[in-house]
Amino acid sequence: MREGQSGRYVWRIERALQRLQAGIAAGKPPSLGELAREAAMSEYHFHRVFRSMTGETVGATATRLRLAGSLPALRRDGIRQAADHSGYASTQAYSRALRAQAGAAPGELQRDATRFDAVVEALSKPADDTATLRIEIVALEPLRLLGIRNVGDYAELDLAYTRLFELVCAQIEPDAIRGIYGVPHDDPRDVAAAQCRIDCALDTGADGRASGELFELNLAGGAYARMFHHGDYDRIHSAIDALYDWAIATDREIAARPLFVHYCDDPEQTPVEALRAEIFLPLAEATP
Repeated sequence: MREGQSGRYVWRIERALQRLQAGIAAGKPPSLGELAREAAMSEYHFHRVFRSMTGETVGATATRLRLAGSLPALRRDGIRQAADHSGYASTQAYSRALRAQAGAAPGELQRDATRFDAVVEALSKPADDTATLRIEIVALEPLRLLGIRNVGDYAELDLAYTRLFELVCAQIEPDAIRGIYGVPHDDPRDVAAAQCRIDCALDTGADGRASGELFELNLAGGAYARMFHHGDYDRIHSAIDALYDWAIATDREIAARPLFVHYCDDPEQTPVEALRAEIFLPLAEATP
């Protein structure tokens, strides 16, 4: 794969976000300079690139993450402990920040479980999801995968991937697996959840062979629009919609090859808010 400059910036900003999240969780938020160094940029360029790619300033992201991290303490222990957890000097300052960010006072959230859950979801991501749309055109080499076909609800794929790993690891060592992929064939809004088809697949290089329900899946090389998705994998279909919208708006012809997803993180080992994926939409080669 040949990565463009914007792709390299995406992963730099992702590293900075992970450092920011870890620092806030530990009660030691990193400085702007530390975040810039994590992203291998100067402070001058870092905060501009950060805002361009996330839709938020560094300070706004830090505030949102601090408040999001305080909500379990608010529900469990009360306002004083939530304020202490998020680094606010007083309950008044904490209450003002929460109201400004979420439109609700701490007491309201403690009394209303439905509203509490809605605020948890709202604070888990930037307010403007469209601002995080990150797409670039890349050239991919052909990719050989081993996969199984799953028919059922896309939101319940854990068993399918567990079965896939069992079949593959019966042939090769787990360390030989290079990546986790998915090729969805149906739109869950048009097809009943129980009938949705997806090929769950693993990149094993040249290792392993098709056997029984395990088949070889060859993804063609060529031009693709690559979109970076950050967060819950269950929200990927909304991101896929945005990718198709982009192709239509930019008048790019979609090639007769399947769209596929590269899952960069294992959801069993990575917090939902830190999950990363790449979505690849095949494009017809541009003509002069």
